[in-house]
Amino acid sequence: MRSLFSRMEIPLRMKAQSWALAALLATAVTPAAFAQTTTSPIVPLDLERLRFTPAATDSMLVDTGRVLPEGGYRLLLMVNYERGILLLQGSDGLERSILHYRTAGWLAGAWSPVDRLEFSAKLPVIIAQGGHGAEQLVGVSEPDSFGLGTPELGVRYELLRREEGAPVFLGLGLDIGLPGGTADAFGRQAGWAGFQVAPRVSVSREVGPVVLGANAGIRIKSKEVEPGRDVGTELEQGVVVATRGKGLRGEIALQAAESLVESDFALELLGGVRLPVGAGFEAFAIGGHGFTDIPGTPSFRLAAGIAHANEPEPVDRCRTGRSHTPEQCPNEDDDGDGVANKDDRCPLESGSVENNGCPDKDSDGDGVVDREDKCPNEAGPASEGGCPAKDSDGDGVPDKDDACPNEAGPSSERGCPVKDSDGDGVPDKDDACPNEAGPASERGCPAKEQPKPQQPPPEEKPAEETKSPLEHIVQFPVNQSEFQDNEQRQLDDIVAYLKANPKLNVRIEGHTDNSGPEEANRTLSQQRANRVRAYLIQKGIAGSRLEAKGYGPDRPRVSNETPEGRSANRRVEFVPVTGG
Repeated sequence: MRSLFSRMEIPLRMKAQSWALAALLATAVTPAAFAQTTTSPIVPLDLERLRFTPAATDSMLVDTGRVLPEGGYRLLLMVNYERGILLLQGSDGLERSILHYRTAGWLAGAWSPVDRLEFSAKLPVIIAQGGHGAEQLVGVSEPDSFGLGTPELGVRYELLRREEGAPVFLGLGLDIGLPGGTADAFGRQAGWAGFQVAPRVSVSREVGPVVLGANAGIRIKSKEVEPGRDVGTELEQGVVVATRGKGLRGEIALQAAESLVESDFALELLGGVRLPVGAGFEAFAIGGHGFTDIPGTPSFRLAAGIAHANEPEPVDRCRTGRSHTPEQCPNEDDDGDGVANKDDRCPLESGSVENNGCPDKDSDGDGVVDREDKCPNEAGPASEGGCPAKDSDGDGVPDKDDACPNEAGPSSERGCPVKDSDGDGVPDKDDACPNEAGPASERGCPAKEQPKPQQPPPEEKPAEETKSPLEHIVQFPVNQSEFQDNEQRQLDDIVAYLKANPKLNVRIEGHTDNSGPEEANRTLSQQRANRVRAYLIQKGIAGSRLEAKGYGPDRPRVSNETPEGRSANRRVEFVPVTGG
């Protein structure tokens, strides 16, 4: 037996030595034969791409510019599961899913302390995550399975509101990512201590039963090198269509991010539903699909959670003096004109009750408003409905008061010419002898002859030629067509003379001095002649016997070189045309 065991001992010892040598060679060769390298070292990155709005005023996924009402808040707890988050390619050309799945929880909330302003906070917690292939790449460690994501604080301000008459809701937002994320779990960027800054602008509008919203902004973060590409600052955009109402609601959103440090474009399509469950609580779910392999973009995600919201009673803008539109407060009187907004055609402009709250317009400035003015573009008295009073004969007496509307006459005669049948200068109404000429001292009757006392015969004197009243020259002030009051007695004598000579016609000639423009002087001379003619007509002389003509400065009586001479040339003269 011993010799048998001795013969077997040698082969067994040789086999043991062979196995030991093989194990030693394997230990030395395996790293060189099986380990793969990446194009560059990998550093911690923030791989979270889920963007949502804690307030969820219109949409859970896209900021629409509308904030919570003053005093309102919303708190939520959410769990999110996603797959296909980070793929790396080794030198062998094969891809490893370093982060194949991630389950994260979110605690978030939003609160509006004052009107138009809203604050928010988000705290992501990486509950579990894992992948495969990290051990096959040199310099790549398997990510921690648990950690914190980047905490985020936000603020939003509502610039425009639909209920105040704006065409859209418009808001500004700013999110700030804070240090605190776990780098080894890919919960934050390595550089800048993990800080991120994300300003944006948001807009939305209701269209029937849905809300259309969009936002655009930039997420500023440190530049990091990831194998095959760089990761850093990105432009972010989002669009959403969401249903409105208080019951079951749904939405579809498209979120995109374009890198500014690499030619990368991340795109994810998301959908969400939400359902009130009572006492201010709401259950919700979100699902989505990514279309690129950009780091952080999952192949798909699924999230669900519950939220509690407090919506205070709407502030009564009509009674608190806050800004509002007339349509929001139809029973108020914003312009204080006594007409309620709902009945006021000009609710922001004070007007009259009779004009439905709009200011009355007076186009011709005659004191009669257009809605009552029969001639809104011609000034006239209120007694004529705003139309000019008609005066056909130009005697200053309106036709409605003129007993002789086609014959000029004084107002004392109700616009009719003064009648003087015997032409003695005494009107028939004052003439005791209307058919016999006589002086006014005898009330128009012929003077009675008085016996003359005996007197010695007068010495013979040469006969003096009697001066005609028509030789009188009417003087005028500078630049005026109205004669002075002291001229009336002379003109009255001319009236009496013309009445005593009913067949005599007269040309009334107006003149000026040579000061001022020639055309203006011609107009002024005609006005002076017309004024004298009108006076004679008012005193009972028929207009057909009188011709008025202005000569301007063409016929001076004396030289215009002195003030006295110019004064003498400002005149009206009478020229007999036919003798009676």
